[in-house]
Amino acid sequence: MKHKQHFGFAQCQPTTVLYVPLDERPCNFFYPQAIAKLQNNLALVVPPRDLLGRKKQPADRDRLWNWIEENIAGCQGGILSLEMLVYGGLLPSRLHRDSLEVLSDRLSRIAKLKEKQPDLQILASNLIMRSPTYNSSEEEPDYYEEFGAAIFRWGWLQNKQEREGLTNAEIEEWQNLDRELPVEYLQDYRQRRDCNLQINKQAIALVAKGVIDFLSIPQDDCAVYGFTARDRQEIVKEIAVKRLQRQIHLYPGADEVGCTLLARFYSQFCNLRRKIYLLYSSVFSEQIVPLYEDRPLGESLKAHVLAAGGCLVSSPEEAHFILAVNTPGRVMQEAWDNPIKDLTYTTHRNLLFFVDRIATFIDEGKPVAIADIAFTNGGETELVRLLDDYTIWDEILAYGGWNTCCNTLGTVLSTAIVGLESGDRHAIVTNIIYRLLEDWAYQAIVRMDVVKEYLPAIGASYYDFNGKEKDIHAEMKRRIRAVWEQTFHHSFLQWEWAIEIFSPWQRMFEIGLDLKVSDRS
Repeated sequence: MKHKQHFGFAQCQPTTVLYVPLDERPCNFFYPQAIAKLQNNLALVVPPRDLLGRKKQPADRDRLWNWIEENIAGCQGGILSLEMLVYGGLLPSRLHRDSLEVLSDRLSRIAKLKEKQPDLQILASNLIMRSPTYNSSEEEPDYYEEFGAAIFRWGWLQNKQEREGLTNAEIEEWQNLDRELPVEYLQDYRQRRDCNLQINKQAIALVAKGVIDFLSIPQDDCAVYGFTARDRQEIVKEIAVKRLQRQIHLYPGADEVGCTLLARFYSQFCNLRRKIYLLYSSVFSEQIVPLYEDRPLGESLKAHVLAAGGCLVSSPEEAHFILAVNTPGRVMQEAWDNPIKDLTYTTHRNLLFFVDRIATFIDEGKPVAIADIAFTNGGETELVRLLDDYTIWDEILAYGGWNTCCNTLGTVLSTAIVGLESGDRHAIVTNIIYRLLEDWAYQAIVRMDVVKEYLPAIGASYYDFNGKEKDIHAEMKRRIRAVWEQTFHHSFLQWEWAIEIFSPWQRMFEIGLDLKVSDRS
């Protein structure tokens, strides 16, 4: 197969963007920087990681603001996480005990920044606080370890009662939960949510005043009913009353938001609007409601395209690139269930046809970006192998398959939008290799193998490395390399890579990679 894909250069003046991430993890700190490197005319100014706090330890917001004021001069844009600036990070936003007055004062500093630089384009993000369905204090208050599922269910029933009413059995369940839940825990949780909701509304007011030019409000781990749905309903009403739907977008997601806002800023600054043609792997793809999300995939995808500054078109001929979306047939599973797949992955999806279409588009010179969301929390091995068998990995524009579906959608769209006219194939390949190593090799295969086979043997566990971090990382590296070499027979033969691994939050859920890619030729 002869591939005809070509990449030119975007006609865009050099631009500098100051970026304050949601937290210090690689998905928020490094991913946007990797995307920015796809364009020589795009510079991202990012604070040192030690200014961003660590997990539940909030950032020093005064020091961070001092850094912003020292570095904002000469920037055309600012991409700002309100969680970081107001609460000190994502997890601190779920744990803080600050008064609304203190939080509001921190938020008001953005208006002062705009006063000093009225031409600065400010793109901001502020999540709706999540409400996990399970017992765990890993990212929540300590009492969530014992009462998390009950708190979620209490909020779910309350919201359903307000919107539709409850059955007699549900009323009895709610009454039982109300008796069993410690009053002080439920009160603490609800008060914090109410406080954070008011900050959301104040951020909306800053958009109405022209302080914030665009506001993204992602929803992390959302459900049809519950505390998050209740807050979302209030926020949607606030946005509609102020007629700010074009400037404020609300959709499922979270850790991809820095990438999304970077793509949006780049598109606006360069006066670009990428036209995107969708290729789905199943006729049911649009209707699937992904795990950890509250709406059909097709609706979330529209939202992410708009938020990133793109638009959908009905034919591949008029598109700038193809977004190939790999989904389940009907039933979505976790990546660690792969290769034990629900039957509908085969009966309600034709993966071979999907890959063959990708190959045809590439052969015709159409750039293709792949959102691998057939599973949550990792890519699909069968897809990765088929793309290798078709010898087209070296021609792909972008790939992603990590965490939630919307995490992947936002990241892949942003990478494709910014990278489309990049002349730096090394940067594009580096980005794809990183995603394959982390999203597919680690998340879908190596992670659970290490958890089940290796950690018990050395006295470690998913959340406790027991001082064996160096040994665990060495084992991860060995297994990732083995998986890669067993899988890729026809792809990336021109490139050599090496990695060092770190664990930003000392757990198995995510890793950071220091990746070096070199050209063998």
